[in-house]
Order: sequence, then C-alpha cells, then structure tokens
Amino acid sequence: MNTRKLLSWVALLGGEAIIVAAFVLFRGNLADNVLVLNIVVSSLIFGFLFVDILIPWVDLSDKTQKRVGSLGLRWFFSWLYALAAIALMLLANVAFAWVFTLQLILHSILIFMLTLGFVASFAASDKVKEVYGHEIMQRSAIEELKNAMRDLKNKLNELPGLPDSFVRRVETLDEGLRYIAPANSVEAYELEHAITQIVRDISYAVTDYALNEEAIDAYLRKAESTYQNRKSIYSN
Repeated sequence: MNTRKLLSWVALLGGEAIIVAAFVLFRGNLADNVLVLNIVVSSLIFGFLFVDILIPWVDLSDKTQKRVGSLGLRWFFSWLYALAAIALMLLANVAFAWVFTLQLILHSILIFMLTLGFVASFAASDKVKEVYGHEIMQRSAIEELKNAMRDLKNKLNELPGLPDSFVRRVETLDEGLRYIAPANSVEAYELEHAITQIVRDISYAVTDYALNEEAIDAYLRKAESTYQNRKSIYSN
C-alpha cells in the first residue's frame, strides 16, 4: 500500500472516529436507536463524499473513460443526498422530536432516491463505454478498408500489362475511399466491411486478370456502387 492510500485510509478511519465520538459525547436526550441511526447516516454521508479520494476519478489505463461520464451525476446525487439527510437529522432531532420509526422511514426513502441516482450514473457510464466501442468499431472498419486498398494497389504495381482503364478505376475508387469519415451507423459499418471484402476478392482475382476479367469487372462495379451508397451516409 503506497503512502497516499495509507494516509487516505487513516483520514477515513479518523473521520469516522470523530463522527462517532461527537454523537456519543453530545447525544443529549437522544434514544439509543436514534443515536445509532444518526451515526449510520452520518457515516454514509462521510463515506460517499470521501470515496473518490480513495479511488481516483479518472483511470488513465481505461481508454473508454467511462467513469468520467458518470462523475457529474454521481456527485450531484451524493451532495443532494448529503444535504437532505443532514436537514432531516436537524429537523428530526433539533427542531422537532420525531419518533425513531418516522426517522427510519424518511432516511430509507432518501437512501432509495440515492440508489436511483446511482443507477442513473451507472447508465451514463455504460453509455460512454458503448459510444467508445462504436467509435473503435467504426475506425477499425475504415482502417481495414484502407489496408485492403493499399494491398490491392501494391499488387497492381507488381503486375505489368493491366488495362489502364482498370487501373484508373481502382485509383478513382481509392481516392474516394480516402475521404470516408466514421459514421455512427451500423449500415455504414456493414457497407465498409462489404467494400473491404470486394477489394480483397479483386486482389485475389487480379493475379490472373485475363482469365478473371469479367469477374473483376463485376467486382469493381459492385465496389463502386457500394461506395456510392456508403458516401451517402454522413458522419454524425
């Protein structure tokens, strides 16, 4: 355990000891069950507001940074709960003398609301992770397509005597594919994957162009048509 974590735990345990000692020393006329309830609630408040000191807000090893997406919500609901719980304890034990059962029910309601808030923050965290996954998928599909086109062009350079019209069509297709940007769409990903497979088919067939000329032409027309469909899907 490093020094920072050790000091954090010392501070956490020290804060908890202060909370317990303060309630015990200044309990006044509080009943035992109310005293315990106040100590438990105060400890929860202290723990919620202290937890991010023990656990770093941002994990640099997590490329999704999913915790960042939930920080605002989690802190909002933690502070809202803390203020509401403190206000409830003051009203129940200072301004009024509410019975233990009523206090327990009200604190349970606040805990329930806090739980719903945490559920919302976890949903936000999962959404950040989902978006990151989509972005990675989109970038990988385009990179895969560009790699397939690069392999095809390298193969064309190694094969003399190919028709100029065919080479120009491949270069035109390659030029257009360079300007494709990632789009947040499953359809875009499927079209990119389809073009990649067609380009690989051409790359395989072009080694014997004379024999596979008709198939290559059909492949190329299909690639051009699929590219036009993909070009109509804009990034968002």
